[in-house]
Amino acid sequence: MIRKNIVIAPCGNKTPVFKDYWLSGGHERNFDLCLLFYHADIDEPDLYAEADYFFHLKNFKFKMIHELLTVIKPEWLGQYEYFYFIDDDIAIDTLSINKMFDTARALDLWIAQASLTSDSHCSWPILMHNPDCYLRFMGQVEVMAPLFNRFALEKCMPSFIVNESSWGLDSVWSKMLDYPTNKLAVIDAIQMKHLNPVGGGELYKKINEDPHESWDAVVEEFGATKNSFTEHGRFLIVDRKRNRVLRMFNKMSEKIDKTKQAYLDYGLSYRIKNRLGIKI
Repeated sequence: MIRKNIVIAPCGNKTPVFKDYWLSGGHERNFDLCLLFYHADIDEPDLYAEADYFFHLKNFKFKMIHELLTVIKPEWLGQYEYFYFIDDDIAIDTLSINKMFDTARALDLWIAQASLTSDSHCSWPILMHNPDCYLRFMGQVEVMAPLFNRFALEKCMPSFIVNESSWGLDSVWSKMLDYPTNKLAVIDAIQMKHLNPVGGGELYKKINEDPHESWDAVVEEFGATKNSFTEHGRFLIVDRKRNRVLRMFNKMSEKIDKTKQAYLDYGLSYRIKNRLGIKI
């Protein structure tokens, strides 16, 4: 089966999260997995045998992704439709990854991310899981686990090589896409757990720059707004447990509509015409 989705993720000697979570449970997946190894030496090569693709690029996350998609496998931009760039300290299972791709495709999202579990290490509280929502449209999604469609990726990929830390890239993506209000989303129906403290991942040990200065520099270079973590709209979950008042109004509206329809279909006018034998 030819898959149209791919997970592309950095990995190192101390980050087998892909095996423990992304490929766990033996569930069928709707995505290929490509791992980009950043350490100089590979301690356990057999550990990565389940990945569909493996490249030893020894660089930073988005710089490796840029090299992969512009030099090594540029044809993937035509082969795949959705690209999920997950950090190697993100716990999310196979079925949730499948659902991420399905939801992004169904709603024609340009960039999306899963919501963060309540026990995640978190930089932006607005991205924490909201149990009342299916998803929320945002002005910006976070750099650690964005899912791109092909259109957004081709627009945003030139920014991938501007710094090592990747700080500020997510600010720039919103600018490069002209600040859409219904194409960037955090999907609350899906949750992921950020396992390490912010700045505590393996790759951060290799960074030769101040991430805060990098963030300021890239925002200035692209003329972007530094923080666009603003909600533009939401899909609410309406049931007996959540948003009950709205559910009550919806049910009342349904009853009124059914009463109106019954009158129009079977009211006085219908009965008179039926008695007179007038074809309706």
